[in-house]
Amino acid sequence: MTTKRKIRLALLVAALTAAMAMTACADKSGNAVNDGAQNNGTPQNEAPQQDDGQKDDGGLAELREGSGIYIGQIDPHSIEIEVDGTPVVFQLGEGVADVLEGINPNDPVQFKYTEQPVEGDDTLKVLTITELSRAEGAGAGEDAARLPETKELDVELEGMPEKREATKAVGSGYAIYVFPQFTFDPETNRMSMNVDSNYYVDIEKLPAGYDPDEIRNAGEAWVKEGAGTVEEWTGDRIYKQMQGASLYLTGQKTGLTRTFVVKTIDGADYALKFNQPQGEASEGFLPLAFASVNSIVNTSR
Repeated sequence: MTTKRKIRLALLVAALTAAMAMTACADKSGNAVNDGAQNNGTPQNEAPQQDDGQKDDGGLAELREGSGIYIGQIDPHSIEIEVDGTPVVFQLGEGVADVLEGINPNDPVQFKYTEQPVEGDDTLKVLTITELSRAEGAGAGEDAARLPETKELDVELEGMPEKREATKAVGSGYAIYVFPQFTFDPETNRMSMNVDSNYYVDIEKLPAGYDPDEIRNAGEAWVKEGAGTVEEWTGDRIYKQMQGASLYLTGQKTGLTRTFVVKTIDGADYALKFNQPQGEASEGFLPLAFASVNSIVNTSR
């Protein structure tokens, strides 16, 4: 083969190789695929992944439903709602702040929200409300007969959270779920421990328009009568299960602690008298009593 023919053959092979490379870089319609700075690695016809709480399938984060008692607004972007007796902070989604003018502290509310883990700590969640409204029929009360006979309640004993089954009992204008360690007397609205009836809670559903000063004076007198002294607790001094109480009075002397609480539960105000002697039952009395009290349901009776 002559030198000229070798050169022509080499040029032909190079041209064919270039044509094949161009074909491989074209899509089925014959248009060249962007590369270099224009190709960010995202597959064609597929939107970039969003880091905004959306699912991989492009849908919105799963909506959850909740209800509780509105405590108040913390700042322009967050509010606090008492859920199952525990204050919970929620972020406000777009437009939710506009409905707060129609909701007052202690109003029962229902809402929808999303839950997302905090980056770097899966144990922490960001709760964002997307819909919020005052609970329909608030104050009307449930029909006690339609409530379930038993319910599992959250209790924290010796620092360990657990669930325990409690049984429905009906008092004056409310229903309450009572643990097996207690007996509830519907005539006196007293819940007392079986091992020692001196461990008790007296429950009074307060009427609409009650005088807060009158209730305070009665509470102070009751605490002082048994404990000799009375002190008002606020903020973080109040046990977590009673957070949100509008009044928390307590007193202690050797052998006895008395605590008087006014708290809104399920849209109604209750005066609660906790009588706690110092004895073997002391350790479990308040956690169980608090959990039962927080289970109260306002009834139509």
